[in-house]
Amino acid sequence: MGSMDWHSCGSINEPYASLNRFTAKYLKPVGTTSPGGNNYVRWDTPKSKEFTKIVDKMGAMPLNAPGMVDMVVDAYRLWYEELPFIPITQARKLIPFDTTYWTGWPTAENNYNHPATWWQSTHQIIHNLKPAK
Repeated sequence: MGSMDWHSCGSINEPYASLNRFTAKYLKPVGTTSPGGNNYVRWDTPKSKEFTKIVDKMGAMPLNAPGMVDMVVDAYRLWYEELPFIPITQARKLIPFDTTYWTGWPTAENNYNHPATWWQSTHQIIHNLKPAK
């Protein structure tokens, strides 16, 4: 049986939000629902425990902390070695922007972030906008 998990699409600006969903702390026995649907795949292996330690450490640090990128890479390495969940959802969207009043929107040439404003990228987009001249 499959399920749709839009929360697992992946965070753009903060990997912790996606990674934390699959930590062992949310592991529940079969027949019991995990809060928020977290770790619904019931990933429970020695590597999931190592993954959880890394992600918990990330959650207690600011995004720009030294070593954060290395921790993200280490967590994803553990994830990809076991692939407890494979996101296969993809959608093509047209996201128009108007540069009449504001410039600095993500473009094909400057794709600094995912342009959809309904995900967590919105605040980074807003901080990149400049008044049009």
